[in-house]
Amino acid sequence: MKSLAFTLLALLLIGGGGYLGWRLYIANAPDSAVAEEENVAQVTRQDIALFVRVAGDIEPVVQVEVRPEISARIKKLNVALGQTVTAGDTLVELDDRELLTERNAAEIEIVGARVEAEKAKRDHERDQRLFEKQLISAQAVADSGTRLELAENTLRRAQSRLQTVKDRLEKTRVLAPMDGTILELPVVEGQVVVGAGSVNSGTMLMKLARMDRLQIATHVNQVDVAKLSPGMPIEFTVDSIRTGDMPGVIERIAPTATVRRNIKGFTVDILIENPDPRLRPGMTAEVRIPIEKAEGVLAVPLAAVFNDTNGGRITFVRTNGAKSPVEKRPVEIGIANLDFVQIKDGLNENETVLLSRPKLGPSGG
Repeated sequence: MKSLAFTLLALLLIGGGGYLGWRLYIANAPDSAVAEEENVAQVTRQDIALFVRVAGDIEPVVQVEVRPEISARIKKLNVALGQTVTAGDTLVELDDRELLTERNAAEIEIVGARVEAEKAKRDHERDQRLFEKQLISAQAVADSGTRLELAENTLRRAQSRLQTVKDRLEKTRVLAPMDGTILELPVVEGQVVVGAGSVNSGTMLMKLARMDRLQIATHVNQVDVAKLSPGMPIEFTVDSIRTGDMPGVIERIAPTATVRRNIKGFTVDILIENPDPRLRPGMTAEVRIPIEKAEGVLAVPLAAVFNDTNGGRITFVRTNGAKSPVEKRPVEIGIANLDFVQIKDGLNENETVLLSRPKLGPSGG
């Protein structure tokens, strides 16, 4: 029992000595050591920018779906996925054998119709001369005139049929409607495709897009969209391209709200001018839209500002170093981002503020 008592007494003496030593160290330590213990920061002058952060997909500004105008089998594909083409290049050649047969038949039909028309014309001119000599009746002249009109109509129909076949033959060569890059190519040689009877009908041969003008389609919360306007510059990053922020500009803001993922907002299209060649449609971009900025203002970390019981904002200031009491001081704040908040009134540059709420005595308010 005596041994246990002596052991407890020794432990108490050691603990008490350590505590007294720590108190003496704090009393004589430099301000910087106490600052580390108290976790403080200085009031500095800096620029503060408030951003709206949204994600969006990169897509071409101009892209078209190329569809055939006639139904046929694909005879030859002249392009590959990712290839760059020029307006007027032949993208696809369709099978034209049946149309060539139709063209030959139409040309033969025209020859026969022309012969019939020429014969009918000669007969009618002869009847007119005979009628002038009163050798035939007026009815005979009228009948030959009718036969001439019918023959000429037959010739015109044959010529129109030939022109239709020629037009269809031209459509067996599908041409590039603009300069661009092949983004999608879902067909293969030998496949039978259906001609487009309307805008969205028919088989899609490929998707063609211009890569010199890209955009980011984003969806911005209705709370923030009122602060945006066309022409506003933005910055964005892409995970797969580690070159830092890239510039863009807001091109248009949808006039009507839409709901995405249960959030009501507005579609905002961001134009990427002179895009990085490594950008590709379908990439996801992280967009930062600056909606407010204050330059050269007093600022403190967000953790240095607290809510007061009366609804105001306060900070805790060390005015004369670590040994001085803490002063609770009301402040007026301005804009804030994720790190810093603007101080409009209540603090001076280079003052020291606490980043955690202290236990204040009667002198600290």
